[in-house]
Amino acid sequence: MDKIIFIVAGVLFLLWFLAPFFSKKILNAGNVTGIIFSLLLICFGANKDIFVDKLTNSTLGGVILILLLFLLLYVITATFFMVSAAKKTIKKDCTLVVLGCKVYGTKASRILMERIDAAFRYLSKHENVYCVVSGGKGDDEDISEAECMYQTLIQMGIDEARIYREPNSVNTRQNIAFSMEIIKDNHLPQTLAIVTNEFHLYRALKIARKQGYHACGIPAKTAWWLFPTYYVRELICIAYERVRKS
Repeated sequence: MDKIIFIVAGVLFLLWFLAPFFSKKILNAGNVTGIIFSLLLICFGANKDIFVDKLTNSTLGGVILILLLFLLLYVITATFFMVSAAKKTIKKDCTLVVLGCKVYGTKASRILMERIDAAFRYLSKHENVYCVVSGGKGDDEDISEAECMYQTLIQMGIDEARIYREPNSVNTRQNIAFSMEIIKDNHLPQTLAIVTNEFHLYRALKIARKQGYHACGIPAKTAWWLFPTYYVRELICIAYERVRKS
């Protein structure tokens, strides 16, 4: 019975991680890692007795178990920080910085639209707040991510005078650094309220603080079928960020 549980769980995880690829052609480190994990889970279920024997009765098996334990502790710790970052209170007198994501032609991707929606809700409730939409143009995008967010927010009813565009950044570090230049040049409040998906918020805030800026976060809720892929990808990015030199 326990073998069946592992196999069924593996199949369900496999379908979950494959969903972004089949629906939106999304293939990144997150779902590649998830697919590999799912296949290993299926193999473990199908050959459970053999695997358990190897893991518990060999030196290599002991090393693997220790590595798995460290991996589990890392996942739990990183997840705790992600959840904590998404629950922190937003500070007053802030400027929104909306982080970009994929644009299909001129249309926002699902992840980017989630960020736009979160920014729209906050800007609608706080009419004295300005925002910077940040994101460059990829080779397969017709307009920059910043331009896409700018046009969408205006169509949703936000006054264009409240929105500044930063169309040159290609990663989170540049999103924050280049947006801060615009904020300083236009004498806007220098406390950042970073708008991004909940899985990404912890790392974005950490980067902002590493650059010397005061920052809080506004989390955008991720679609359930996309969340595992981007959550796993973010676990990898957080690990990279910890070892990366400033």
